[in-house]
Amino acid sequence: MKHFSMVFLLGFIFLLSNASIGTAQFFEAGVEKLEPPITAPNFTLNKLGGGKISLKGLRGKIILVNFFVPWCEVCRKESSSFERMAEEYKIKGVAFILTAARAKEKDLREFKKEFHISLPILMDRNGAVAKAYKVFGHHETFFISREGKIVGKSFGIGSWPSASMRKLLEHLVAEDK
Repeated sequence: MKHFSMVFLLGFIFLLSNASIGTAQFFEAGVEKLEPPITAPNFTLNKLGGGKISLKGLRGKIILVNFFVPWCEVCRKESSSFERMAEEYKIKGVAFILTAARAKEKDLREFKKEFHISLPILMDRNGAVAKAYKVFGHHETFFISREGKIVGKSFGIGSWPSASMRKLLEHLVAEDK
């Protein structure tokens, strides 16, 4: 009986330690981990400047979908650092997407120019995608796995290229292979 208890206890500790590794990465980065992960609503949206992007077309990549509006101060502050993280992680199969809900094309072009954004800006003209994702604010980001599951979400990160965010992205890239 002692042997069984010891094996059970060690197994339980192992499970807890593995579960907490991923949870800690999310927590330290200021990202809410979704347990269990949920299927990301698919969408196809027009890109500012032409063309379309669909979530389904990005399957197989880690995807960060950032919902913003060009007049939001937090969005404006975090846009450049979001761009820098995208540049750093594109070779690792991470796609960063900016999605503007109910914004005018003119305002988006000015935003893109002012902040030197090279990332695709998707136009959610009627807000249907934001509604499907249950976006409550202007600066929410959803972390989507290669299998199309939302594994985390954040509200206004501020500065993306932090050590804790890099640690989380490295964890997602390694875990999701």
